[in-house]
Amino acid sequence: MPFKPIQFLETNRVKLSFTNKAITAYGGFALLAKLFEKLDLKTAVERMIPFQEISPNAMGPFAKILRFGLTVIAGGRRFSHTMFLGDSLEIYEAEFSVKRIPKFITAVTRFFGRIKSFQMAERLSEKIWEYTFARVIPFGEIQGDYLSFDSSVITRYGEQEGAARGYNPKKKGRPSHHPLIGFLNRTKYVVNLWNRPGNTASSNGCLEFAKQTWERLGLRLKILGVLADSAFYSVDLVEFIEAKLVPYVIAARLTRPLQSEIAKISDWKRVDVGISVAEFSFEHKDKKWKKPRRYVVVRQEVTFERPKPAGRQLSFFEKDENLNRYRYGCYLTSHTESPEQVWRTYRLRAGDEGIIRENKEDFALDGFSLDTFFAVEAAMLFRILFYNIVNLFRSKCFGDEEKRQTLSTLRMKYLLIPAVLGRDGKDIILRLGIRTQKVRSKILWIINHLDALFPKRIAFGPAV
Repeated sequence: MPFKPIQFLETNRVKLSFTNKAITAYGGFALLAKLFEKLDLKTAVERMIPFQEISPNAMGPFAKILRFGLTVIAGGRRFSHTMFLGDSLEIYEAEFSVKRIPKFITAVTRFFGRIKSFQMAERLSEKIWEYTFARVIPFGEIQGDYLSFDSSVITRYGEQEGAARGYNPKKKGRPSHHPLIGFLNRTKYVVNLWNRPGNTASSNGCLEFAKQTWERLGLRLKILGVLADSAFYSVDLVEFIEAKLVPYVIAARLTRPLQSEIAKISDWKRVDVGISVAEFSFEHKDKKWKKPRRYVVVRQEVTFERPKPAGRQLSFFEKDENLNRYRYGCYLTSHTESPEQVWRTYRLRAGDEGIIRENKEDFALDGFSLDTFFAVEAAMLFRILFYNIVNLFRSKCFGDEEKRQTLSTLRMKYLLIPAVLGRDGKDIILRLGIRTQKVRSKILWIINHLDALFPKRIAFGPAV
């Protein structure tokens, strides 16, 4: 029965009514639909999942992962935020070529909940990275890149499996997960992720993580060097990297022996206001450290203008007023360049911090919590997959300035576009609410550019 418009404003006599047309606030998802089609993401996801759906009414894995992924890209941080997509799901069904998208979030949470074992999570991980390396990361165009390793802390607020008290500098005493992440530093792609319980020792599993990352990268990439935070400071990892004949810079944990060596330094070289560098050779007494290695130290002065410089205080010399004027960073390295250049090389890791921050803020890496540990990891892996796809989209379809913009900015510019789904004869038409010719031209250029980048949609891999 048609609804008769009602007058709800007297000044301009504007009336209010309703429409049954399929409308979305995310008309710009049409660009993602084009990219997903070119990357054959639907086929790939169907083959990633380590279990089969046998129900005759099953929607298929891609429909559930699609609803999850679009919620993430729309800015959602928890499963209840699937409401961001609205109730006109037929728009996304038409755009992404799926028969039915789940209306209720329980279908998605139950789906992830079926990944209950290490074996299932590992199989899923292998398939996701196989697809990412084959179709998403353009290794053929990357001349070389630094391989970066980092650890992060994800605070949890419920009773999730694996959430335990451990190292958590911002929320001390709160349960957390403690994942390891591998990056390509320059091109900003994520190349590996392991989730770990929050009470795991910082270095636990780091060598195995690095070996797996290296093995999966294979000969696809020339590794210019390795950059890593202090969680990866272990002689086993150092020897593994040295055997690969690749230079490295690894943040060292400021143990008492290292602090004593730093306290002895008198030959500091000033490189900037309040910043000095030095170097020394050191061998740990542990028998595993079979030879002395080079260390570079950066000293930053605490001043009124810079009350919180990077680095740490020498805790074992806290009564020494002269030493307390500074904060220190210490780095184990095989580089032969000057200490200043080694420090500047390690500072490339600031880009890695930006990648982690974007994954947490824009892709909710610290959100979408589930009860079981491997379900949490599976959801994290899919968010990393969508991050890498968006990073590919950003690098291929935008200029230098917009390549540096985060998803939240690109969302406002190109994804948050009102649209109406309709027909013109037999054709299905998505009409975007864009009145500015410049934006219209940009949308059309991106679509044509994707056709030029991927002239043919190549199916991913053999059937399983």
